[in-house]
Amino acid sequence: MNIIKNLFGKAAFAALLTTGLLGALATPAAAHETDCPYCKLKVVQDTKEMDNEVLLRYGNKRIEYRCVMCAIAQAKTKYKDKDLTIIAPSTVKGKPVTITKKGSEWTASPAGAMFVFQKGNHSECQDLYRAALTHEAAVAWANKKNYKQAQHLSLKELVAASK
Repeated sequence: MNIIKNLFGKAAFAALLTTGLLGALATPAAAHETDCPYCKLKVVQDTKEMDNEVLLRYGNKRIEYRCVMCAIAQAKTKYKDKDLTIIAPSTVKGKPVTITKKGSEWTASPAGAMFVFQKGNHSECQDLYRAALTHEAAVAWANKKNYKQAQHLSLKELVAASK
C-alpha cells in the first residue's frame, strides 16, 4: 500500500480506494472454472470438506478433469503413448490417490487403493467414481452415499471399466 501511495500520491490513492480498483488488486483470485476436456461438463471445484478436482500430468502439461473415470479414459486414448500421473481425490480430504502409467503399466499409490464405481448420471461422477485409500474406505463411501450397487474396483479393474 505504501508503494502505491508513493507512486500516485495521496489524491490518486484516495481515488483508487473510492473506485474500488485497489480492492480488486488486493483481492485474491477467484477459483478458476473449466470444463472437463473429456466429458465437457464443468470440473467440480474443491471445497473445504472435500477434494474434487482430478489432475492429469505428463511432461509440462497439467490438465484438470471432472472425475477419475474421465482422466483414465482420456489417458487410454489421447495419451496412450505417454507416461503420466493422475492425482485422484480420495474419500479423505488432502489424501489423494496417485495413479501412474508408464508404458502400458498402471500403478496406484497407496498400493491398496480402491475405487468406488456406481453407475449413474455423469453429472454426479465426482462422487460415483471416487478413489479410496483402502477397501474399507471405499465401502464406507458407498454406504455414506447410499450407493446400493456400488462396486469396489482395483486400479486394473477401473482401467478396464473406463471407456
